[in-house]
Amino acid sequence: MRMGWLLGRNNARIPFLASLLVLLGALALRIADPVELSRLRDFAFDVYERLQPRTYNPATPVRIVDIDEASLAEYGQWPWPRTIVARLIDKLTEKGVATIAFDVIFAEPDRSSMSRMVRDLVAYTDPETVAKLAAAIQDNDQVMADAMAQSSVVLGFGFDPKAPGQAPRRYHGTAFAGDDPAQFLPLQQGTVRTIPLLEAAAKGNGSINTDLESAVIRRIPMLYRVAGQDGLFPALSIEALRVAQGASTYLVKSSGASGELSFGERTGIVAIRTGDIEVRTDARGRLTLYDTGHRQERFISARAIMHDEVPAEQLEGRVMFVGTSVIGLRDMRSTPVSDSVPGVEVQAQLAEQMLEQEYLSRPDFADGAEFLYLAAIGVMFVWALPRLSAGWMAAVAAAGIGVGLAVPWFAFSEYRLLFDPIYPPATLAAIYVTGTALAFMRTERERAQIRGAFGLYLSPDVVEHIARHPELLQLGGEVREVTVMFTDVRGFTRISEQFDAHGLTRFMNRFLTPMTDLILSHKGTIDKYMGDAIMAFWNAPLAVEGHAARACETALAMQGRLAALNDEWQAEATAEGRRHIPVTIGVGLNTGHASVGNFGSTQRFTYSCLGDDVNLASRLEGQCKTYGVGIIIGEATKAQVPHYAALELDLVMVKGKTEAQRAFALVGDPALARTPEFQTLVERQTVFLAQYRAGGFAEALDMIEECKSAAAAVGWRQEYYEMMRARIDGLLDESPIGWTGVYVAKDK
Repeated sequence: MRMGWLLGRNNARIPFLASLLVLLGALALRIADPVELSRLRDFAFDVYERLQPRTYNPATPVRIVDIDEASLAEYGQWPWPRTIVARLIDKLTEKGVATIAFDVIFAEPDRSSMSRMVRDLVAYTDPETVAKLAAAIQDNDQVMADAMAQSSVVLGFGFDPKAPGQAPRRYHGTAFAGDDPAQFLPLQQGTVRTIPLLEAAAKGNGSINTDLESAVIRRIPMLYRVAGQDGLFPALSIEALRVAQGASTYLVKSSGASGELSFGERTGIVAIRTGDIEVRTDARGRLTLYDTGHRQERFISARAIMHDEVPAEQLEGRVMFVGTSVIGLRDMRSTPVSDSVPGVEVQAQLAEQMLEQEYLSRPDFADGAEFLYLAAIGVMFVWALPRLSAGWMAAVAAAGIGVGLAVPWFAFSEYRLLFDPIYPPATLAAIYVTGTALAFMRTERERAQIRGAFGLYLSPDVVEHIARHPELLQLGGEVREVTVMFTDVRGFTRISEQFDAHGLTRFMNRFLTPMTDLILSHKGTIDKYMGDAIMAFWNAPLAVEGHAARACETALAMQGRLAALNDEWQAEATAEGRRHIPVTIGVGLNTGHASVGNFGSTQRFTYSCLGDDVNLASRLEGQCKTYGVGIIIGEATKAQVPHYAALELDLVMVKGKTEAQRAFALVGDPALARTPEFQTLVERQTVFLAQYRAGGFAEALDMIEECKSAAAAVGWRQEYYEMMRARIDGLLDESPIGWTGVYVAKDK
């Protein structure tokens, strides 16, 4: 019982179950959310940024001091002597910049400093002389520190697990609202810091590291932890803005803070505030880069600044990031919009976003919303798949997938919100493809079943047409006009006596096979075999134009093929030394309305036709023996084939009927009907039947020889006239009272 429900008839539930499994698997995978899915989402968000990058606003007070090729040509290779860097700081300070942030780590003392060179002479000169020279020459690092002391400089530090030195100096305090933010921030194992002399002169210190998890820079932590160290350490971009504002503290708002809904869960960091700037971050304190791509307008050559070629109004009040765009210095990064941009430009873009309050954010509820959307629309897909036609399901699938693509794009383009545009639509597409593919396979299997079920009963072209258009089958019964054929072998008992069981089987197969081929080739449908008898019909399950004519043509062809078979059987019997018994068949045809469809039980059924006109065809076939003719057709059939050579035989009251039926002998095809000989036969038969029905039995008896002569002229072999002679002789002996000209059949 359970398996029956699971598979259903013809496995109809398999597409539903397979689609449901795809949905459940996709939901489970979404809950697990492996790294691969995160990368897929990142790829989609990168595409969004390429389609609609952040608009660069030149009014935003952030610029880059570029140590470019021209600057290197002027002042030599990097790193420059700290005296040159000090001069650059002085020039920028004179122009009134707000902050100078170095995307550089001054991790070692200046090797080009004269004081260091003098100390190296100790091996060759007396120590006193070396000490006097060193005191007389100012140290390059000190020169830079002195310049920094007169300015607002933010230095950089980096993270390196192999360099577990002391933590960088911190110039800020930290406060937090809600859960302790330290538990959500990335933990670094070691740092590379600027030398203490320069750190002491700086106003701030920030990490120059960008995305620590991917080759493409997408999300940059604004705060870090360092293993074994207390406190939090800022990124260079946010530290530059803190110093520019003269702020002294970072306020971190996390889950559980006033006004933040977290439902008791530690969902992470919400925002970081310094001065008047509040930075909206993700749960791990990361700012998502909203990329403009590389913009040359951000860059000002360090050489131009040193030569006073930049007007003060272009520098005053601006946050200046010092870095390099020279490819050879290996500070190039990949971002969502550009494959290669200077690392310092990433820091500048982050500062721009914070000043413009232009953020990309993935809401806390995004994962839940995507899961619920996928579950709801997925269930609808699974439910609708077996219930809708292919066209409607394709439209529903296109609409669902379209919504899954359009809504995230709308959220990004209008509100800068990041929702997954790939996984939900891809899952819906997988559900649709899986269900559709299995439904298609089931349809093909049903077509194969149709071919198998009808292949033995219908012509191949009809079977193929049904397989391609199964909706044409009105299974369960429909009323339509059909032409029905019944055939029977005359004297079959006597014929079968000359064969054993195997021989009789071979004989019947040899007889039935060509008869079946003729029926199928004329677009007929085999209903059943009943021993030596065949039942067939036309115009079902598919419409057959001129079905009555096709049935008549088939009946004539069967009689012709049987004549050839008799010649073969006679030759074989002669060769085997046995007597040949000629095989003759009677064929009854009738046209009328019948109920056509599958009849039987749930365990076994057959495609057949039922009705009064079907029964009449069987009765007409039974009268072939009575009237001594090969083919008898009903009046309705005769009406549809007026061009065929058909001759009226009699008015017959067949078994089971209360009204007399006109019976016609099918003599030949339309070509025969047009011959003068057949017209003569029709005329004489008409006169003969008129005398017979009027009770002029003697006159009718006199007409028989003339009719037989006319029948011989057209080649019509029959025993009809001798049968009628015997019947009329009987009527002459005992003239019936109330004669109506109707013969009441004594058997079926």
